[in-house]
Amino acid sequence: MDELASAQNLLSEGDAQAAVECLERVSKSSGLGLDGHLLMAEALWTRAGPGGTEAALPHYEAALTLAGSDVSKKATVSLGYGFALLQLKHLPRARQELLKARSLAEEDGNAAAAQFVDSLLQNTESTEAATLDDAAKATWLAFAGAYANDERPVLFMRGTIHEPLDAASAHGVEKLRASGAKSMKVVDLSETGPDLPGGLQTLADVGIELPQLYLKGAAVEHWMGLETGELRRRLEDSGVAMKDPDSEPCHGTFSDGLADWEVALVEMISVSGPGDWEEKAKALTKKGFEDAPKTAGLLEEAWQKLAPSIKTKLESQPEMPCGHSCNTCPTKHDCQLHDAVGHVRDIEDLI
Repeated sequence: MDELASAQNLLSEGDAQAAVECLERVSKSSGLGLDGHLLMAEALWTRAGPGGTEAALPHYEAALTLAGSDVSKKATVSLGYGFALLQLKHLPRARQELLKARSLAEEDGNAAAAQFVDSLLQNTESTEAATLDDAAKATWLAFAGAYANDERPVLFMRGTIHEPLDAASAHGVEKLRASGAKSMKVVDLSETGPDLPGGLQTLADVGIELPQLYLKGAAVEHWMGLETGELRRRLEDSGVAMKDPDSEPCHGTFSDGLADWEVALVEMISVSGPGDWEEKAKALTKKGFEDAPKTAGLLEEAWQKLAPSIKTKLESQPEMPCGHSCNTCPTKHDCQLHDAVGHVRDIEDLI
């Protein structure tokens, strides 16, 4: 692995200081080059925190020089440079660079980038009087709004659907699954990539409540608190690919009154049954549930305490978002919860 790749990996792992040191060695030995300067700017910015640092600016300037006549690269660098200047409150220079970035983006045929630049330009006049947090939030809203402007459903979160990086993101994923969502565009705010310009990932740490769900080009306020049926209706209305209601897992209904990690545990047990507690404990930790028991013994003990309340919920035969109760569910034989909590009375038992 070359030094630039090593620095990128260090930055992705959250060690900005080590990434800077690695890039400094590259600079002394062979020079950074265009990609190296951009990576150094990002590493310095990340190390400094959401407020950024003047030290990143010379690297953007060097990258612009090295981009030469490559319009696409110049547009990308100019956008990053303009964004950095805006965050550092160099407003006249920021406006000048952003205007250049918009022109280059239009020349390159990148309408989304041009639209994002327009959103940033609209905020330059108010940025001077705003606090750092307000400016960061305004920049984030400009990015998210421009990204979701084509009205495609988007989930902004930390991590991916399969590997959420914190408990809130994991709970959001479970909420969408319980509502029947099959697939959706996800933007991982923890790493820079094609969907996330350099520097924007730090904004997620400045008063931005994640995960954020955008439907029809607008943020869905307090979507994590919506009833499952209402969320499903909104998702369907926005064109999200949904599962057949008859195939939905019923365990999503049991989230009321449970901690996020308990909801995740119920899901695991509904799929694989009780046991294998060590692996389940590791899985909960990996998903970012800090309050979850960390050992197999403690997790098994927690389940023994939780099981009676789950059994009570099962016996109450609540109606699920799909319209079925546990007793009438066509997939109930695939669910392990009934066996996990002991005998659950069905409708005939309750009469």
